[in-house]
Order: sequence, then C-alpha cells, then structure tokens
Amino acid sequence: METKEIFVKFGREKTYCRILPSPSKKTPLLFLHGGPGSGHDSFELLDDLREKDDRTLIFYDQLGCGRSSATAIDPRDIDMGTWIQELENLIERLSLDSYHLLGHSFGGMLLQEFLLQRRPKGVRKAIFSSTLSSARLWEEETKRLLLLLPEEDREAILVAEETKVYDGKEFDRAMKDYALRFIGREADERAPECLRRKRSPQARIVYRQNWGPSEFLPTGRLKDFDTTSRLKEITIPVLLLSGTEDESTPRINQTMRDSLGGERKWVLLSGARHRTYDDQREKYEEAIMNFLKED
Repeated sequence: METKEIFVKFGREKTYCRILPSPSKKTPLLFLHGGPGSGHDSFELLDDLREKDDRTLIFYDQLGCGRSSATAIDPRDIDMGTWIQELENLIERLSLDSYHLLGHSFGGMLLQEFLLQRRPKGVRKAIFSSTLSSARLWEEETKRLLLLLPEEDREAILVAEETKVYDGKEFDRAMKDYALRFIGREADERAPECLRRKRSPQARIVYRQNWGPSEFLPTGRLKDFDTTSRLKEITIPVLLLSGTEDESTPRINQTMRDSLGGERKWVLLSGARHRTYDDQREKYEEAIMNFLKED
C-alpha cells in the first residue's frame, strides 16, 4: 500500500503526518521523534517494519519541527504542553481508538508526560527508546561520557560553559566528536537520504528554548524534568530500548526500569549509539515485534 502524507489541522497550525498503512487488524504504532526540535526523518529507516510486522506505522513532525508549521505561534513559545495538546489532537483527528506509542529520546519524555498527564485510554503498550526520566541524571551521565573524549574536546566544552559562547569552532568540533561517539554516524553523502535532510529554521530555536545549548547542558524549560517518582503510575506494558554506546546510558535505563509500575522489559543493544535503530536496526525491529507480538 502507498505511503500517505497529510497535514492535520491543529488550531491555526498544521501537523505533518506520514502514514504507512497496512490492511492488517493489528494495533497501529505511532512514533514520537526526538529533539526537541528534530523531525520524524530518521525514523524512515524503519519503513520496512510495516511489511515485517504487517502493521500500520504512523510518523509525524512535532510543531516547530520538520514540515509541521509554526506560523501563528512563535517557536519560542512552543513547549511540552503544546506538544502534548498536538499529540492529543493528532490521535483524535486520525480516529485512533487503540494504538501503541514509541518515543525516542525527547519523544520518550513527551510520551511519559502524555501518559502521566492525560491517562489516555487508547494506548495499549509503550516503547521508551533511548530516553530519560530525569534531566539531572542525564546531565550527570553525559558529563561522565565527556571524560571519554580527547582532552582538547573537554577543554573546548569547559570554555563554552564558562563563557556561555557555544558557537566557536572548537566547541563545534567537540560536539561533532561527541555525536560520532555517542549519538550516531555522520550525515554525509554516504548516509541514507533521510539522515541528510536539513532541519527547519525553527528547530534550533525550539531546541535551545526547551533543552539548552548542547546535549549535556539542560538549561531550558526541561532542565527540571523528572518523572522518575511518577513512573510507578504507568502500568501498561513498557519496553525500554537503548544501546551500550548510547548517551541514554544503562544507569538511566535501569533507573527507569526499576521505577515503572507495570510489566516492563529492557533490551540493551550491543554497540549501538543513541540512534539505536540505525546502528542495530534488525535487532531493534526484532525487539519491537517480540514486544508487540500479535497485538
């Protein structure tokens, strides 16, 4: 079946949505991408999951990201509350009575807040992919990872934090080294097209306003994000996915696993960085299929 691309009305804005339909009666799987400020694009690496699992897949760009508009609203005003409302609106507009949710990185944070704040009746299972439940723990762990970088990279990052200047060549080099070590491969001409697409002009604004100037320095609206003590309220089945070389470290995922209140399973993918579904795609997809089974 052909891929569908639609725009879903959200107030005065529009949410871009990409649907890979399946005639199967299996419960659809809806993906929440990372960032904040990225788009769904890298999830297209998982397109073959539609055929493998005979299941409808739904991807979308969060407001201010990718092809979703932010014309009537200032991108500086977009926050977690906005994205929760947008997700609710998308589910309603698509008439999803029953669905699974997968949230990667920031998408996993959004997924947690959606489950805890809205208590949606239609969601059957949740997948937390390389995410976090505490911004403070994330900062602790990523600062530990920085110790594994060359000394000149650590020095550049320290200078940037002291001066509050994050646009220098040395800092950019350090961030590139960090990304290659713990996030994923470089988006050069050898990478799939979906990894080479440029982010929307609003993405940088959205990222800095909500997270901060770098992966390991949460100073924006999400700097105090912490759902750890509330995870016991999530009682639907949960799968945690992460990689051994992931900035979403084993300590972060173990904390989440131990805090959840219902059935949960954690799959740690050997050799995978933060973009686990690229580094270990087959095992990532296998874990999802085993978790969702015939549901």
